[in-house]
Amino acid sequence: MSETKNNFWHAPRYRVFRIGLYFLVLVLLTEIGVRIYFSRAHIIERNPGNTTAAMPYLFDQMDKHKGRKIVFLGSSVVQGYGNCADGKHFPAIIERMFREQGDKDVRCYNLSSAGNRFGDHFGNMIESLRYKPDLIVQAVHIKMFSVHASMIDPFTHDESIHYFRDEPDYFKNYRQRFRVSDERYRQIWLDFQARKLSATYRYRGLMTYFFTGNYRRPASSASDWIKMEMGWADPLLVEANLTTHDERNADYLWMVIPEHVVQLNYHHCEAFDFSDENINWATFGDYLAYAETRNVNVLFFLNPINKSFVEQKEFFDWDEVMGLYKPRTIKRVLKHHKKVVDAVDKIDSRYFSDLDHLNMNGHEQLAEYMFPQIKRALKNKRR
Repeated sequence: MSETKNNFWHAPRYRVFRIGLYFLVLVLLTEIGVRIYFSRAHIIERNPGNTTAAMPYLFDQMDKHKGRKIVFLGSSVVQGYGNCADGKHFPAIIERMFREQGDKDVRCYNLSSAGNRFGDHFGNMIESLRYKPDLIVQAVHIKMFSVHASMIDPFTHDESIHYFRDEPDYFKNYRQRFRVSDERYRQIWLDFQARKLSATYRYRGLMTYFFTGNYRRPASSASDWIKMEMGWADPLLVEANLTTHDERNADYLWMVIPEHVVQLNYHHCEAFDFSDENINWATFGDYLAYAETRNVNVLFFLNPINKSFVEQKEFFDWDEVMGLYKPRTIKRVLKHHKKVVDAVDKIDSRYFSDLDHLNMNGHEQLAEYMFPQIKRALKNKRR
């Protein structure tokens, strides 16, 4: 009896060690479970909301896939932010079209996130190249070249700077140019090291999303719920929580959007600068030069814009701005021997929800227009 009381599992003096051991076992079991769960394909198709939470999972899936890979880089428009259910956004439709034609080895990876700009795109392109994509489809949006204060920074997600880690010239230059401090980069570096060590940490953003249905952190999600219940939520939050995908797929949504959304779109279009004086235009040039030097197979396309909305709200003179934007952008892409598609006015205005975002019918129409171009650009021979 005395021997039993004195052994590790029963002796009071070992109680703290037993608790520590139980905790360690729980952590290890959780880690194993998370690794097994997220090793499966098709768990999530894109980043939720304005986060980059799905990037580690999507890169892991790219690494495992042995067939042809197409990477889509863009912002909220390509992501299908808000308006699109899973499987209904532009890249997912393109993958479905390939499968319907018998190209079942083709996988499309939607690496877009709301707010992405050319600094984010450039970093995401460099990181994508580690997984040997056959084609990168890069959206070019006129708003990226706005000189409004809210659009002038080339990075929305500054962790993208870590993707330049093996490109010393760009890495040093961009950290200085984009004002990423040493302290902030140490935080970013530690975050990426922790992702390597722990799958639970790596997929923490997705786990929150799966459990709550909200891509924000638990405290923020709880705060949103309280605001909704108390009637304190702003109109955007109310719309996000109370409208269904079917309602967001209605025609001519841009005609009934709230005034504050109209003003937000207007500010993004107050002035454009298609010269290297604009840091986003300069970063666009860096992207093109890198892609040409490394012989990256990139297909650029000019994002659709709602001409009817622009003219009704008098955002800018369509003919004057497009007379500058289209020729200069297309010429710059062609100068670097890359392919470019003009999709600015290829979508029916009834499928827009504002200046540029499309409903699900709009994504279907965009996919139908872009599919032949993407198919031609894709390397036909499997590695």
